[in-house]
Amino acid sequence: MKELRLYEMLGKKVVDADGEYAGRLEEIEAERGDEVCLIKSYLVQRRGLLDRLQTWVLAAPMRKAIPVREKSKPYRVPWDKMDLRDPGHPRILVPQSQLSRVDAEIAGSAVPAKNA
Repeated sequence: MKELRLYEMLGKKVVDADGEYAGRLEEIEAERGDEVCLIKSYLVQRRGLLDRLQTWVLAAPMRKAIPVREKSKPYRVPWDKMDLRDPGHPRILVPQSQLSRVDAEIAGSAVPAKNA
């Protein structure tokens, strides 16, 4: 089992299997066990910084009134579809078209997007 410093990977640019820019690694979803944490999936998003700024600056009713384009929603990348052999350059093992998008209104509570 390999040990990674996940905090060092957050914010890193991520490309897909075709070498296309997919976004930045914004969140890591994990399950906590007795002795270890198991990674379930990664959230990769193109506009993560903008979303964080909106959360801090805008009130909830205003955030809901601002439409979010489908391509701005984050990808949920299953743990086994992310290549972390080079933690400084994470890579998705499939094309973006094979990934699902999620509605992530609040960090850590991502739910599957409708019509993804």
